[in-house]
Amino acid sequence: MTTRPAALAVPIGAGAATALALGFYSSIHDPTGRDFVLTGFDSAASWKSALASITVFLFLMQVSLGLRMTGRVGPRRPTPPWAPDFHRLVGTVAFGVSLPVVFHCVWSLGYQAGESRISVHAILGCIAYGMYVAKVIAARTDDRPQWALPVAGSLLGILMLAVWWTSALVHYAGTGS
Repeated sequence: MTTRPAALAVPIGAGAATALALGFYSSIHDPTGRDFVLTGFDSAASWKSALASITVFLFLMQVSLGLRMTGRVGPRRPTPPWAPDFHRLVGTVAFGVSLPVVFHCVWSLGYQAGESRISVHAILGCIAYGMYVAKVIAARTDDRPQWALPVAGSLLGILMLAVWWTSALVHYAGTGS
């Protein structure tokens, strides 16, 4: 199979368009300011932090599975045949778990330029969703360079951790709003 770096133009373009669209919509949308609380939680920040933590755990599991499937960690025997499907399932579940959090952030809060931590969090969140789109499309691009998926997956994992760090960790530490 021939690889072409130009094959990454569509995934990168789609990812950039997603990140820009989320950021643009968040900045022009008139936030409702309404919080909703899921059963079992005492605030929107609590359930968002819990779901964000689950999402990060699942994305870290995905990075670990990706490293195992590429032979970078783990035993020197072949990857189990179920690993690629499980990798995709974990990624799909992580994406699904993150959707209520993103929906609440965009719909209820919108883009808030006042506090630098919140601005950084919003920008990182938009970039992370753009990276997710780029990775999923790149995974389905046959002539991509071999390094593209490990790099995209690692960047996505780092971005998700950074988004969590600027929100859920702050909530758990009790140092943010």
